[in-house]
Amino acid sequence: MNQSNGFNQKDIDKRDIDSVDFTETSIKNNVEITPLKPGGSNFKTHAIVESSSSQLRYRPSVGGALFGFLFFGVGLGFVIFNMIFEDGLMYNPSLFNLFGLAFGLIFAFAGGYILYHLYKPRVFDKQSGYYYKGYNFKPNERELEHQFKLNTIAAVQIIGETIRDSDGCYGSYELNLVLEDGTRRNVVDHGNLKTIIDDAHIVSEFLNVPIWHAESNKT
Repeated sequence: MNQSNGFNQKDIDKRDIDSVDFTETSIKNNVEITPLKPGGSNFKTHAIVESSSSQLRYRPSVGGALFGFLFFGVGLGFVIFNMIFEDGLMYNPSLFNLFGLAFGLIFAFAGGYILYHLYKPRVFDKQSGYYYKGYNFKPNERELEHQFKLNTIAAVQIIGETIRDSDGCYGSYELNLVLEDGTRRNVVDHGNLKTIIDDAHIVSEFLNVPIWHAESNKT
């Protein structure tokens, strides 16, 4: 299977292929197989951990956290330098001072935004019976975009995407949850296929649902 219509074979061992459920079902036939979140990073952003026997939780990878903190740290450094060490900013601000301050604020904001989304909880919790993605989880009977019952999950979906930009092209891969009504919810989206596949197996075994492996797409 080549990269244009599937995942690179060297990244998927026999265990991965044999355990993917390719059976045709009415749900699977109606599930979208295009990327749910076009784009994505070209490196591993998250790692799944077993918090307890009844809970799986995603946490930022080391690389993902460093990436976010680098943006935030550089921006904060520019802001501090221009506000504290450049006395002229307070009494006689120059264009250079103002530019440095604006540059720092943009980088700090971007870093904070990245870290906010990296650390956003993504949790499979059998104790509450819910999957949720967000900081404020409150169990209720109403299904929300990022909060729904585990027993409504029909399958785990893997989708690849070849992304082309000014620097060339790279692969990004989604791990999505397919619900019983055929809709999908994204869990993670990053550039490490092996991790995505390993995560899919962990979630599949935890929930006792199949893995549906879609073809890759180009953007």
